[in-house]
Amino acid sequence: MIFLIGGFTLLNVLFYLRLAQGWSRIPSVSAHEKMIPFSVIIPVRNEEQTIDRILSHLAKQDYPKDLFEVIIVDDFSEDHTVQKVIQATDALDIAVRSVQLEDREKQGKKHALTKGILEATHETILTTDADCWFGKNWIRSYNDAFDESTNMVAGPVAIRGKGLFARLQQVEFSGLMGFGAVTISDENPSMCSGANLGFRKRAFEEVGGYTNNLFTPSGDDEFLLFNIMRKFPHSTHFLKNPEAVVSTAAHPSLRGFINQRTRWTSKWKHNRNRKVRVSAVLFFLDYLFFYVGIFGAIVGWFNPLWMSGIVLLRFIAMLTFVAPVNRFVLGKNAFLPLLIFQFIYPLHVLFMGMNSIFGSYTWKGRKYG
Repeated sequence: MIFLIGGFTLLNVLFYLRLAQGWSRIPSVSAHEKMIPFSVIIPVRNEEQTIDRILSHLAKQDYPKDLFEVIIVDDFSEDHTVQKVIQATDALDIAVRSVQLEDREKQGKKHALTKGILEATHETILTTDADCWFGKNWIRSYNDAFDESTNMVAGPVAIRGKGLFARLQQVEFSGLMGFGAVTISDENPSMCSGANLGFRKRAFEEVGGYTNNLFTPSGDDEFLLFNIMRKFPHSTHFLKNPEAVVSTAAHPSLRGFINQRTRWTSKWKHNRNRKVRVSAVLFFLDYLFFYVGIFGAIVGWFNPLWMSGIVLLRFIAMLTFVAPVNRFVLGKNAFLPLLIFQFIYPLHVLFMGMNSIFGSYTWKGRKYG
């Protein structure tokens, strides 16, 4: 057992050091003069509290107003989202169109995105969520990232909020985002976020869109990422530009957080990418053996000093990777959250892994099992 704990600890340390090196090597995007048109697609469901904010941020973009359109696709909202979009359309000096899903047998985010892409006037698509916000150079940063050989660009996302619970979410997501960025740059993709994503319409069509996973509630971002990178190698990049950061609010409640993370992890069982599935299993085993080591040190199976050294090594390795990524998205100091993560994050991963397989979750008023 000692050899298993030590072996997985070594893999853990090497893993985070490799990610830290990979993050530092991702090139920043340089500005250029050429400007291309964009279609910004936002799927919405019951977003009356946030839709005004994101539309106002789009209206403030430092980008020619005639070079982008905004398509809001309503996924059978049960509140006043649609009415607020119509009111905003009349008040804002940007091209906004509201589109409604019509078949209740075809509902959910992927159907909404597909509808928006079909309606899009322009070849280059940007997607984000209605509960997000960003700076005035968001679209311009994507313009700088797309050249003639680019089919997809994954952008950075940051979680914002006050209090320790929000900081824990922020730092955790910084690590996830950085992990996705490094694996994309290595041409070995693992994840990205549909809250900040750009791609060519023709590439979406050539890989069949979401055909193979249209009725899977989550994974609109990652499955598309895998398909485009598989069909069009060396044409996907991570947008390492602070101007491109999209922000979203941390969940104020534990229940909302669990629902979100269960939704995210539930797509793993539908993922046909062997490397991603193997990585998920290795993470599960690593954290399981870590807890066995902690328990063993408490009951006297293992030397407590030996286990303390393992905890310290793991903390330093994780800090080496996550802290620079967290600074990139202007997150607060990551030291305390990562210190806490040493003991609670393994339990979080184990719980979410099991819950995604055997549990259920509610999202946007719909229940999934």
